[in-house]
Amino acid sequence: MKKVALPAILGGALLASSAAHAQSFTYEVVWQPVEQIGGIAGPDGTQYQGGVVEGTYTATYDDGTVNNGTVKCVGTDQPDGGIFAIHLACTTREESGVGAIAYGCNFIGERGPETPLGCVGALQGKEGDMAGRNGSVTMEWYSDSGARGTGSWYAQ
Repeated sequence: MKKVALPAILGGALLASSAAHAQSFTYEVVWQPVEQIGGIAGPDGTQYQGGVVEGTYTATYDDGTVNNGTVKCVGTDQPDGGIFAIHLACTTREESGVGAIAYGCNFIGERGPETPLGCVGALQGKEGDMAGRNGSVTMEWYSDSGARGTGSWYAQ
C-alpha cells in the first residue's frame, strides 16, 4: 500500500550539481512494493500504520544535467485532524552524495489504497557535493510504482 509510506523520496533525486546558486529540477521515481509495518485497530479504522519502501529515481535539472539514484523511505499514517495524513522520512543516494527528505502527504481525493498522494517536503544534503545544502520538494505519488515531482536547491 503505497499511501502509507512513502512518497517520499524523490527529492533525493536532487542531489546533483555543486554550483553555489539555486537549482531547480523535476524527478521521476519507480517504487518497489511497500512493506507494511504495524497498525492499531480503532473505532475509526486502522491508525498508526507505517511502511518502508525503496525505489530508483531520475532527476533532471533545468541546465539539462541528469542524475540517477536510489531512495529509501519510512512513513506512518498520522492521527485524524492533523495537517498531513502521512509523514515520510527518506534517504537518497547517488554518485554525487547522500541526501535526506522529510515529506508531509495528503490523499488527493477520498482516503484509500488506490488514491494518489500529494506531498511537500524539505531537502537536505548530508554527504558529498550537496553536504550542507537545503532545498524543497513536491511529489505526486500517482500509482503503486510511480511518483513524480519538482524541487529546488536553495542558493548557498
